[in-house]
Amino acid sequence: MSEIAALLVELDALRALPAETEWLDFKEARQTFDIDELGRYVSALANEANLHGRRCGWLILGVKDRRDPLTGLRPISGSAFKTGVAAMNALKLQVAQGTSPSMSFLRVGELAHADCAAGSRVLMFEVPPAPRGMPVSWKGHHYGRVGESLTALGTKYEVIRAQSELLDWSRQAVDADVTSLDEAAVRQGRALYAKKHPARAAELVGWSDERFLRELDLTRNGKLTRAAVVLFGSASGVSRLDDVSPRLTWKLMDGAGAELDYQHFKPPFVLAIDELVSKLRQRIHTVRILPPGQLAPLELPAYDDWVIREALLNCVAHQDYASGGRVVVSEWPDSIWFSNEGSFIPGSVESVLVANEPVHRYRNPCLAEAMVELGLIDTIGSGIKRMYRTQRERYFPLPDFELKSNPASVRVCIHGRELDTAFSRALLSGMDLSLEEVIALDRVQKRKALAPALLKPLRRRGLVEGRGALVRISGAVAKAAGREVSYTVDRGLDSQHYKALVVQLLKLGPQGRPKINQLLLDKLPGAIAPEKRAAYIKTLLREMSRDGLIETDGGRTKAAKWRLKPASRLGQAPTLANE
Repeated sequence: MSEIAALLVELDALRALPAETEWLDFKEARQTFDIDELGRYVSALANEANLHGRRCGWLILGVKDRRDPLTGLRPISGSAFKTGVAAMNALKLQVAQGTSPSMSFLRVGELAHADCAAGSRVLMFEVPPAPRGMPVSWKGHHYGRVGESLTALGTKYEVIRAQSELLDWSRQAVDADVTSLDEAAVRQGRALYAKKHPARAAELVGWSDERFLRELDLTRNGKLTRAAVVLFGSASGVSRLDDVSPRLTWKLMDGAGAELDYQHFKPPFVLAIDELVSKLRQRIHTVRILPPGQLAPLELPAYDDWVIREALLNCVAHQDYASGGRVVVSEWPDSIWFSNEGSFIPGSVESVLVANEPVHRYRNPCLAEAMVELGLIDTIGSGIKRMYRTQRERYFPLPDFELKSNPASVRVCIHGRELDTAFSRALLSGMDLSLEEVIALDRVQKRKALAPALLKPLRRRGLVEGRGALVRISGAVAKAAGREVSYTVDRGLDSQHYKALVVQLLKLGPQGRPKINQLLLDKLPGAIAPEKRAAYIKTLLREMSRDGLIETDGGRTKAAKWRLKPASRLGQAPTLANE
């Protein structure tokens, strides 16, 4: 499902809730909305999302706050607030400057809902939760919510302040000491530390195990933290984690999705990581590629060892262990999928890719920081960018991220073969593209939603064209990639062609939506995803109605039929203005 389609589904689910909550607020804001009021809501929703364990809070403009008793949904009113990229960017800057700690939105979904008036849309501001231990203020004041009401944060302030230690599952001490460590795992950990910090290698030799763990901040008053047990614990140490049993699972899948083999790996994860990687059968396979400008093909491993380990180790660092889930590595004939439970902390992959520096936020800070000290992972952001860069340099498809909610999970796909040779060559080497442009174009050609901030530079360079659901690679990119035919299919015909087809159908008599859908669904541009085609047709019919070409004979009921306006029924063909 595309990002826009997912947001529409999310919007309808939120509109159907019986009442607003501490982390959700609707405003009509048909024309404007006070910036200070918006800032107060950002503070309140961020703090309440934190307190309620939500991945985000929602401030939605262009929707009434009372449900329609007939539909069960809050009606759409539409909002013209902050139209245009420049106005929206200015708003984001104001929010960042007025909040402390400084923050912005995870996403701003601008949805051209079919019920919106011309020139308006629904705005979905996705507000990140307040960081652990750090309540969010607006211009020096901390806000919260009581039910649907905006209030001062009050005593909840201290609740958030106390989280920095309490909410880190991996930092909590267990009833175990260094005697609960696996000796081989500690030796491996020392070797990794010496490699990461060569200047301290000689000093490390004289350290006791207690001193080594203290340097990694993995003990509390002589007791092991959960992070220490996950990385270095023996079976007796793991048994002290109560009802939580961290594990890694490898699964071998065939092309039809049937499970052929599997194996579970328990802590110590410092050793289990290598054991799981050694199980990957496709890792040792090679593929032949012909890089641009070379006469002879190259034989490369199907997967880069660093990319595999980075994807797996990031799952280990960010797994939601308290939920009792596990990290799963699924090996398919031409790809490997890595998944962990828990939301994607930075909010979106785009926010990581456009950041100028790594995002220093983790789900398990104690565990993740120890893994950084051991050289197992990079800080968030730099590792993801390096994964993209490595795949690009190998002329392989870029990684695909799937961020899911309810329950929250993160899945990463690493491809082990070229999916589209011509496009890969043009995209990855022949057009003098930056890494950010390569990633953005890769998402466009895969028909995945792309944030406006990433689309804007592509438009400036003439690399993409079209709007909304019809964004596609430009003719220049298509020509360089040898994709002229698919480009023509994706581009389709202009809307006047489809309107003319509707007119010809209605000359035969009034028709319901099923007949009109049957006429148009398979004729629309290839760039319109299947789940968006019905919405496109609905918008097309509304445009024709506003232009005075057609009307309905039954209001907005499902039984309503569209027909030509009276002048048209008397034989005068409707005039379709040129776009």
